[in-house]
Amino acid sequence: MTTSIESTESRDTAVGFGFAEIAYLIRRFDTDAARKSAQVLRLEEEASSDPICIAGGSSLLGRGFARVDDDLELEGPAVPAAYALSKASLWTEISLVDGEKTDTVVHVESDQVSLLLQPRTLSTWFMFAQDPNVEGADAELFIIEEHIRNHPEGSAFIRSKTMDSEDHLLIRPDGAGWAVAKVLDPTTDVEETTGLDTAGLLARIRMTRGGTR
Repeated sequence: MTTSIESTESRDTAVGFGFAEIAYLIRRFDTDAARKSAQVLRLEEEASSDPICIAGGSSLLGRGFARVDDDLELEGPAVPAAYALSKASLWTEISLVDGEKTDTVVHVESDQVSLLLQPRTLSTWFMFAQDPNVEGADAELFIIEEHIRNHPEGSAFIRSKTMDSEDHLLIRPDGAGWAVAKVLDPTTDVEETTGLDTAGLLARIRMTRGGTR
């Protein structure tokens, strides 16, 4: 299958994919990273379903995101999406809480392509390609800062996962700075670190990501 990541749209453009299309991309490559992506996106059952994956491949073909050669070859934004999902080494779920609802962003990072995904209606996912000149921790900090700018009483909770480890961090505004807490057991009280400036928060995000930038 064609996997060149040069065939993609602007990083500022969101591209929507249905759950069957994502299930097809995950099933087609069937790597350990792809299976982890299915777990993080909660699509394990769909990715194991032949009818759903066939429907997903058909949908990609009908949208012009694939073509038939000797096999089904991906085109356009399906190429970087498939690359990131099947070669990722770090997955971060960012829960953005504003008191009334919780929005979720999933950050999928591979060696060449990183995606920001948001779930939408009817199990669709909208994907943005992360600017390769922006470090992963900085991208996550920007999302959290923008959320708090729009919801000053809000908070954020990040779950960073590799193939064999996971770490959590609770984040909330603290006056002009930030308070954070490692969540080891959600049924117990957490011990916060308060008074962090932006640089301090960024350092804690990097630690939660396993020290990666």
